[in-house]
Amino acid sequence: MNGLIKIVALGMILLFISGFILIAVVLMAYSPGKPKPFFNENGNIIKGNISEKSFLTINGVKQGMFIKSKDDTHPVLLLLHGGMPEYFLSKKYPTGLEDYFTVVWWEQRCSRISYHSGTSPTSITLEQMVADASEVTKYLCKRFHKEKIYLMGHSGGSFIGIQVAGKPPENSPAYIRVAQMSNQLQSERLAYSYMLAQYHKKEIKPCNQNWRRSP
Repeated sequence: MNGLIKIVALGMILLFISGFILIAVVLMAYSPGKPKPFFNENGNIIKGNISEKSFLTINGVKQGMFIKSKDDTHPVLLLLHGGMPEYFLSKKYPTGLEDYFTVVWWEQRCSRISYHSGTSPTSITLEQMVADASEVTKYLCKRFHKEKIYLMGHSGGSFIGIQVAGKPPENSPAYIRVAQMSNQLQSERLAYSYMLAQYHKKEIKPCNQNWRRSP
């Protein structure tokens, strides 16, 4: 009797584990992280569209990207994000860029889907980020059969983009800058002086005192 109970219990445990694995596989396949394809006005999937979440090993680190276009023969546009990846904003604030480009939302090392706990923080240097961006550019040129691709850098990504664009061999016919960073130290000094003046003008003493202690 005890043997039968053990067999039944073992069977239930195996059934539970199998069910859990099946659910996990289904959730991974159809999770919100999987981009939806593009449809035409008749509700049919547009032929030649691309909408994917993919991963690539770049300079030894697995990194992710979202690639979206209504026509995969469009010019390729690589987006270099700033302090945080921006793809998640595109659902609420669509850019419309997919109508004209094959848009690549690359998430840089240690950012969101490219995060790995084993990646050393010391590897996140400007030189490394530029090298990573250059490798992604070469990969996209090869994959989409393009001699060159477009680069768009936003905020912190613009500091990387302007260096990638001028790095030989030049693989970009154009570099598009949004909130371009140039002399960041001077920018921080100007912002600090402005905020300090505003606190003083509006007599916000706690903020004024705190800022003066942290020049």
